[in-house]
Amino acid sequence: MSDQNTELPGTPNPDPKPAQARPEEIPAIPTARPTAGFPVGTARTEQSERRADTPLPTAPSFHHHGDRGVQAYNYSVHLNHDYVHQLPIDAGDPAYRASEDGRFVAPREPNRLLAAAKILEERGVAVLCAPSGSGRRTAAVRLLRRAVAPQEPSLFDLEPEWSKPGTHCLPLQPSAGFVLDLSDLPDEPPVRFGQDLARHGAKLRDQGSFLVVLATPGDWQGPWADAISESTVRLESPGARHLVEAELAARGHRDRMAWLGDKELADIWITDPPAREACRLADLLVSMAGRERLKAAVERFGDWHIAVERLLNKGGAANGGPSLLSTRVTVWAGALLDGGRRGSVIRASDALLASLGQDRGPADVLTDATSSSRLKTAEIVPVGDRAHHDRSCQGLPAAILRHLWDEFPTQHGLLTKWAVGVVSDRSIPEDDARSASEALLSLAVRRHDRNLLDALATGLAGPRRILAVEALTKAAADAELGRYVRDRLLHWAESNNPEKVALVIDVCGGPWGMEQPALALTRLGKAAGGTEFGDTKLSDAFQGIVQRAPETVSKAVAQWLEKHGSEGGGKPQLQALGAFLALVSGDAGTDLVLASAHTPRNREHFVRAWQSLLSLDGAVEAVIRQLTRWQERFEHDTDREEVVIALLAEVFAPPRFRPRLDRLMVTGEASVRPFWRDIIGRAVQHYDLARKASEA
Repeated sequence: MSDQNTELPGTPNPDPKPAQARPEEIPAIPTARPTAGFPVGTARTEQSERRADTPLPTAPSFHHHGDRGVQAYNYSVHLNHDYVHQLPIDAGDPAYRASEDGRFVAPREPNRLLAAAKILEERGVAVLCAPSGSGRRTAAVRLLRRAVAPQEPSLFDLEPEWSKPGTHCLPLQPSAGFVLDLSDLPDEPPVRFGQDLARHGAKLRDQGSFLVVLATPGDWQGPWADAISESTVRLESPGARHLVEAELAARGHRDRMAWLGDKELADIWITDPPAREACRLADLLVSMAGRERLKAAVERFGDWHIAVERLLNKGGAANGGPSLLSTRVTVWAGALLDGGRRGSVIRASDALLASLGQDRGPADVLTDATSSSRLKTAEIVPVGDRAHHDRSCQGLPAAILRHLWDEFPTQHGLLTKWAVGVVSDRSIPEDDARSASEALLSLAVRRHDRNLLDALATGLAGPRRILAVEALTKAAADAELGRYVRDRLLHWAESNNPEKVALVIDVCGGPWGMEQPALALTRLGKAAGGTEFGDTKLSDAFQGIVQRAPETVSKAVAQWLEKHGSEGGGKPQLQALGAFLALVSGDAGTDLVLASAHTPRNREHFVRAWQSLLSLDGAVEAVIRQLTRWQERFEHDTDREEVVIALLAEVFAPPRFRPRLDRLMVTGEASVRPFWRDIIGRAVQHYDLARKASEA
């Protein structure tokens, strides 16, 4: 996954190793002359770069909070063609700050970065192949800042939304630098993808622009990778001690650099952890009250490995005490439900024993160690009705879960099923289940574990489904896992699985959708093809997005109807029509449609959408309900009644649609409703005028 927020801190080491490159050793890359007509610093219009049916990106807005920065963007909306969002990389970005002269720390083998700079200069594209968390994104930003001509170059992260990786939707504007993270690809790219990337790099080079692709060694294998192997550089993480020194200096803690020579840290420097872990160590050193706490900080940095191993390897049963297995499952259950009720911890540990084939009938339970003995042996401390692992060891429960997944890799399927089963168990109180779901989400984020996330998202049903929605809502906005989660939401929206589609609607209609309305709208539009016409939750989600971003919704729906609503068939048309019906199924969406219906083009789209819906047997009931609601709302509205009547008269002008009016026109007293009488009269006039015009 992306190491977008891995910050490579600080100044070079005062006494650097000979192999450690100084910032000035990385050359600036000369920039090619841009194509005629697009001078350096002049933005080429998006219209000239994209197909006519591709939406234009809107300007981003930024909101920074704290050192790391949280960015909110306005996105363009698409439905059925590939698109890549451009997310600006600016001075508030951690990687941007860490890439600055005097602060950047080069990889362990700096010659590889020099090779990447040369490749970028010659070919316009370079692939940095390195594990997530190795500082590769900071290296990418460093390369691009020195490659693009302007003093303050335009740099962007590219976030693709595509059915298959391809270069046809990648931007080509001049004097810009792009970072494309292709880590953890969900689908295998086409064979020609590597060749297309090389050709795209050459086009960028002609524009004075450059692209750095981030890839992980495990995924970047295959024919597509072989085709661009000459532009691929295997990058190492910077030295851990150099990074810690730089971070301490950047934070104004040069006095603590002397601590780095203490024996407690010696093993860390020998293992030389990657950039993300080195930054985490620096965080711990900065937060310490004093040097005497160094040992505790090192143990926490080591994920409490010694403490966890001691807990899991206590002696077997003696004098009625729990067995080794019983102790272990209690330790693990306590970590999953830390701070939960004692009964929940025991239930969870018994569930794991049962899944391991241990009989848990009444006799087995009553002859086992008592609950109090099990908790005591697992060193889980009761506090009233709650149970906690040692709270003096900050982060111990999460460390225990990571240790479980790290040490037993062949049992991930069983462990995932057990943990998600605990969250879904109705006998576990909801607040305890919520704590467990949050612990699993944190584990999935830390490990970049897509299988665990998928299981958490799809394994919860009924009243516990809200916990999956909450977990996905948090994950969709997460700096590390968010890209993958948003991709999964997009994939689920087009699936034929009603539960997954409903989950997408809940997430996109909630807080995340309100924060990122354009991204949510794309997914809601696709989900509309997998729900019944008139679905209430879909309509509610659309109404929320309308109130948040009315202009975005208006442009998007018009685009969808133009592309798919009036011709063709299949799922794209159902998506467009379902989205339109969901939009007009609420007051906010109806008002938005009526406000834009005065434009002939929009009016034509809306008329054809209503007519297409009336032609679908599965949509008629929902359409009748909404038309009835329109009548009740507008028949006495002196300001808008005429607009509504004129629009619906065009809908029912063709005689073949008028039979649908039978259920609307006549009241219980067998009298014709004036509202529909006016519409049918106007519809007949429309039809006659159109026929005469065609005969003339």
